[in-house]
Amino acid sequence: KIGKAFSASFESLYDALGQAGEFQPDAQSAGRRALRNALLDYLAFASGTPERAAKQFSDSTNMTDRIAALAILAHRFASSPETAKALGAFEQRFAHMPLAMDKWFSVQATAPGDGTLSAVQDLQAHKAFTFDNPNRLRALIGSFSTSNPTGFHREDGGGYELLVETVLRIDRQNPQTASRLLTAM
Repeated sequence: KIGKAFSASFESLYDALGQAGEFQPDAQSAGRRALRNALLDYLAFASGTPERAAKQFSDSTNMTDRIAALAILAHRFASSPETAKALGAFEQRFAHMPLAMDKWFSVQATAPGDGTLSAVQDLQAHKAFTFDNPNRLRALIGSFSTSNPTGFHREDGGGYELLVETVLRIDRQNPQTASRLLTAM
Protein backbone atom coordinates (compact mmCIF):
# COMPACT_ATOMS: atom_id res chain seq x y z
CA LYS A 1 0.00 0.00 0.00
CA ILE A 2 2.83 2.39 0.78
CA GLY A 3 4.48 1.79 -2.59
CA LYS A 4 1.25 2.34 -4.47
CA ALA A 5 0.17 5.37 -2.44
CA PHE A 6 3.49 7.15 -2.88
CA SER A 7 4.65 5.74 -6.22
CA ALA A 8 4.82 9.12 -7.97
CA SER A 9 6.92 10.64 -5.18
CA PHE A 10 9.05 7.51 -4.88
CA GLU A 11 9.65 7.43 -8.63
CA SER A 12 10.73 11.08 -8.68
CA LEU A 13 13.04 10.58 -5.70
CA TYR A 14 14.44 7.33 -7.16
CA ASP A 15 15.34 9.16 -10.39
CA ALA A 16 16.84 12.11 -8.49
CA LEU A 17 19.07 9.81 -6.43
CA GLY A 18 20.65 8.23 -9.51
CA GLN A 19 24.43 8.11 -9.46
CA ALA A 20 26.06 11.07 -11.16
CA GLY A 21 29.66 10.46 -12.10
CA GLU A 22 32.10 7.98 -10.62
CA PHE A 23 31.26 5.63 -7.74
CA GLN A 24 32.01 7.21 -4.37
CA PRO A 25 32.39 5.05 -1.24
CA ASP A 26 31.68 7.93 1.18
CA ALA A 27 28.83 7.88 3.72
CA GLN A 28 26.62 10.38 1.87
CA SER A 29 26.81 8.41 -1.39
CA ALA A 30 26.21 5.13 0.45
CA GLY A 31 23.12 6.64 2.07
CA ARG A 32 21.82 7.78 -1.31
CA ARG A 33 22.32 4.29 -2.75
CA ALA A 34 20.59 2.68 0.23
CA LEU A 35 17.57 4.99 -0.04
CA ARG A 36 17.39 4.57 -3.81
CA ASN A 37 17.47 0.78 -3.51
CA ALA A 38 14.74 0.81 -0.85
CA LEU A 39 12.64 2.94 -3.21
CA LEU A 40 13.33 0.49 -6.03
CA ASP A 41 11.87 -2.31 -3.93
CA TYR A 42 8.70 -0.31 -3.21
CA LEU A 43 8.35 0.68 -6.87
CA ALA A 44 8.89 -2.86 -8.15
CA PHE A 45 6.42 -4.30 -5.69
CA ALA A 46 3.83 -1.61 -6.38
CA SER A 47 4.10 -1.98 -10.16
CA GLY A 48 4.11 -5.76 -10.07
CA THR A 49 6.66 -5.83 -12.89
CA PRO A 50 10.40 -6.59 -12.90
CA GLU A 51 11.34 -4.06 -15.59
CA ARG A 52 12.73 -1.29 -13.36
CA ALA A 53 14.80 -3.72 -11.27
CA ALA A 54 16.06 -5.44 -14.43
CA LYS A 55 17.07 -2.07 -15.87
CA GLN A 56 18.92 -1.11 -12.70
CA PHE A 57 20.66 -4.48 -12.71
CA SER A 58 21.87 -4.08 -16.28
CA ASP A 59 22.78 -0.39 -15.92
CA SER A 60 24.52 -0.62 -12.53
CA THR A 61 28.09 0.57 -12.26
CA ASN A 62 28.60 -0.70 -8.70
CA MET A 63 27.99 -3.89 -6.75
CA THR A 64 25.63 -2.28 -4.22
CA ASP A 65 23.07 -1.31 -6.84
CA ARG A 66 23.56 -4.48 -8.87
CA ILE A 67 23.05 -6.86 -5.94
CA ALA A 68 20.06 -4.84 -4.67
CA ALA A 69 18.40 -5.12 -8.07
CA LEU A 70 19.24 -8.83 -8.26
CA ALA A 71 17.71 -9.43 -4.83
CA ILE A 72 14.52 -7.60 -5.81
CA LEU A 73 14.27 -9.66 -8.97
CA ALA A 74 14.91 -12.96 -7.16
CA HIS A 75 12.64 -12.14 -4.21
CA ARG A 76 9.74 -10.41 -5.97
CA PHE A 77 9.78 -11.99 -9.44
CA ALA A 78 11.39 -15.39 -8.92
CA SER A 79 10.03 -17.05 -12.05
CA SER A 80 10.38 -14.14 -14.47
CA PRO A 81 12.67 -14.29 -17.51
CA GLU A 82 14.31 -11.07 -16.28
CA THR A 83 15.34 -12.80 -13.07
CA ALA A 84 16.75 -15.84 -14.85
CA LYS A 85 18.69 -13.56 -17.20
CA ALA A 86 20.07 -11.45 -14.33
CA LEU A 87 21.10 -14.48 -12.26
CA GLY A 88 22.87 -15.96 -15.29
CA ALA A 89 24.58 -12.68 -16.16
CA PHE A 90 25.77 -12.17 -12.58
CA GLU A 91 27.10 -15.72 -12.38
CA GLN A 92 28.92 -15.41 -15.69
CA ARG A 93 30.44 -12.02 -14.89
CA PHE A 94 31.52 -12.78 -11.32
CA ALA A 95 32.22 -16.54 -11.40
CA HIS A 96 35.89 -15.85 -10.65
CA MET A 97 35.13 -13.67 -7.61
CA PRO A 98 34.34 -15.76 -4.50
CA LEU A 99 32.77 -12.95 -2.44
CA ALA A 100 30.47 -11.94 -5.29
CA MET A 101 29.44 -15.55 -5.80
CA ASP A 102 28.69 -15.81 -2.07
CA LYS A 103 26.26 -12.92 -2.58
CA TRP A 104 24.77 -14.72 -5.60
CA PHE A 105 24.12 -17.84 -3.51
CA SER A 106 22.76 -15.78 -0.61
CA VAL A 107 20.30 -13.83 -2.77
CA GLN A 108 18.79 -17.07 -4.02
CA ALA A 109 18.74 -18.67 -0.56
CA THR A 110 16.82 -15.75 0.92
CA ALA A 111 14.05 -15.64 -1.68
CA PRO A 112 10.81 -15.97 0.29
CA GLY A 113 8.50 -18.95 -0.03
CA ASP A 114 8.32 -22.71 0.15
CA GLY A 115 9.99 -23.18 -3.24
CA THR A 116 13.32 -21.91 -2.00
CA LEU A 117 14.14 -25.18 -0.25
CA SER A 118 14.35 -27.04 -3.57
CA ALA A 119 16.36 -24.17 -5.06
CA VAL A 120 18.84 -24.39 -2.17
CA GLN A 121 19.08 -28.16 -2.63
CA ASP A 122 19.71 -27.66 -6.35
CA LEU A 123 22.35 -25.02 -5.63
CA GLN A 124 24.26 -27.54 -3.50
CA ALA A 125 25.02 -29.34 -6.78
CA HIS A 126 26.27 -26.14 -8.45
CA LYS A 127 29.91 -26.28 -9.60
CA ALA A 128 30.78 -23.26 -7.44
CA PHE A 129 29.36 -24.76 -4.24
CA THR A 130 31.39 -26.90 -1.90
CA PHE A 131 30.78 -28.08 1.63
CA ASP A 132 34.51 -27.54 2.29
CA ASN A 133 34.22 -23.74 2.03
CA PRO A 134 32.78 -22.18 5.24
CA ASN A 135 31.95 -18.89 3.50
CA ARG A 136 30.03 -20.65 0.77
CA LEU A 137 28.19 -22.78 3.35
CA ARG A 138 27.17 -19.68 5.28
CA ALA A 139 26.16 -17.93 2.04
CA LEU A 140 23.80 -20.73 1.04
CA ILE A 141 22.76 -22.75 4.09
CA GLY A 142 23.37 -20.03 6.68
CA SER A 143 21.45 -17.40 4.71
CA PHE A 144 18.60 -19.81 4.10
CA SER A 145 18.29 -20.83 7.74
CA THR A 146 18.78 -17.42 9.36
CA SER A 147 17.36 -14.98 6.81
CA ASN A 148 14.49 -16.83 5.15
CA PRO A 149 11.72 -17.45 7.67
CA THR A 150 9.13 -18.52 5.08
CA GLY A 151 11.45 -20.96 3.36
CA PHE A 152 13.27 -22.34 6.38
CA HIS A 153 10.35 -22.71 8.81
CA ARG A 154 8.21 -24.71 6.41
CA GLU A 155 5.30 -26.61 7.83
CA ASP A 156 6.72 -29.92 6.60
CA GLY A 157 10.05 -29.37 8.40
CA GLY A 158 12.07 -29.57 5.19
CA GLY A 159 14.20 -26.56 6.08
CA TYR A 160 15.11 -28.09 9.44
CA GLU A 161 15.96 -31.39 7.77
CA LEU A 162 18.30 -29.63 5.35
CA LEU A 163 20.07 -27.84 8.21
CA VAL A 164 20.45 -31.03 10.25
CA GLU A 165 21.79 -32.97 7.25
CA THR A 166 24.29 -30.20 6.54
CA VAL A 167 25.45 -29.91 10.15
CA LEU A 168 25.89 -33.66 10.48
CA ARG A 169 27.79 -33.76 7.20
CA ILE A 170 30.31 -31.06 8.10
CA ASP A 171 30.61 -31.46 11.88
CA ARG A 172 33.44 -34.01 11.74
CA GLN A 173 35.64 -31.85 9.49
CA ASN A 174 34.62 -28.38 10.68
CA PRO A 175 32.76 -28.29 14.01
CA GLN A 176 33.07 -24.49 14.26
CA THR A 177 31.15 -23.95 11.04
CA ALA A 178 28.62 -26.61 12.03
CA SER A 179 27.96 -24.92 15.35
CA ARG A 180 27.76 -21.51 13.72
CA LEU A 181 25.10 -22.78 11.29
CA LEU A 182 23.08 -23.98 14.29
CA THR A 183 22.67 -20.41 15.55
CA ALA A 184 19.60 -20.39 13.29
CA MET A 185 17.94 -22.46 15.99
